[in-house]
Amino acid sequence: MGSSEQIGNFFFFGFLSFFLFLGYLLFEPFLKVIVLSILLTIIFYPLYVRLLKKLKSKIVSSLIMTAVILLFIIIPSILLVAFFVNQIISIYPVLIEKISKYRDLDLLLKELPIISKIYSIIENTLQSLNVRVDIGDAIRGIINEVVSFVIQQGKSIFLDVTLLVAGIIFMIVTIFFLFKDGEALFNRIYSIIPLSDKDKSFLISKSYRAIQGVVLGSVLTAVAQGILSFIGYFAIGLEMSYFWAFITFVAAFIPVGGASLVWVPVAIYTLLTKGFLTAFLFSLYGTFVISTIDNIIKPVVIGDKTNIHPMILVFAILGGLNFFGFVGIFLAPIIIVMIDNLLHLFREKYVIKT
Repeated sequence: MGSSEQIGNFFFFGFLSFFLFLGYLLFEPFLKVIVLSILLTIIFYPLYVRLLKKLKSKIVSSLIMTAVILLFIIIPSILLVAFFVNQIISIYPVLIEKISKYRDLDLLLKELPIISKIYSIIENTLQSLNVRVDIGDAIRGIINEVVSFVIQQGKSIFLDVTLLVAGIIFMIVTIFFLFKDGEALFNRIYSIIPLSDKDKSFLISKSYRAIQGVVLGSVLTAVAQGILSFIGYFAIGLEMSYFWAFITFVAAFIPVGGASLVWVPVAIYTLLTKGFLTAFLFSLYGTFVISTIDNIIKPVVIGDKTNIHPMILVFAILGGLNFFGFVGIFLAPIIIVMIDNLLHLFREKYVIKT
């Protein structure tokens, strides 16, 4: 390769990188909407293909699928998030007021039978290590951080109704054209990937199946656990059962702990307020119904489509929440799946086998 050709390649890739960066800046305000549109299209694309075979019309099939997603996914999701944010905002001052009634939150913790023992163990351990920590202040700080994060994420969605409506319209249009012209767009991207057909086929097919399985499996599991938890919370007479059911729905996306991160504390609260028998029966329900449904749905939907370690997904989802907001719950597993598949391809192609 001559020096002039090297210089030409240098300028070409320099200009390409520069304009790709400018393109990113152009689409960055709509990136979350685009990503969500792509995810929804991927999940429902097999249904679109079946519909297309029957109707023989891309436009009609795309319109029907877009309408289905709008009516059964987008609108209900927006209403749920709006309800959740509204409840958080209304509960926050009540929670702060109840906590502030106690001159020292330590006294509140020490009054609770079971929690007081845990508190004493933590306090004694810290004292033996000569570590001075105000647990009451720490708990207040955690509550403030969690609630503030949720309110901030919710307000960012509903701060400007005009932008929200524009985002929904943009998502609907994007989903329609992804269904209608998605195959042509895919073929165009596929043709410029500088890999062999074998490697491209492996990377795309495995990533597609993993993304579809992980996202769909997580959503179905979360919905099922949200509904089942609501039944349990309502049965034991828990106040605002629908609110805690939504919290359980969100927690279900966390690979380690999942829905049990909510229903176990509820079981402890039930033990303290409603007695042993009610708490025991609810714990059985939580163990064998709410948490067990996870072990039924995910193996069926996800199967062996991915073998990512749960702890990796935990850190990825927490990082995704911090970087992307609520959308990060869905993006984080996809990013990890893509990295895993690329590393697998790298190992097959470039690592010298001994």
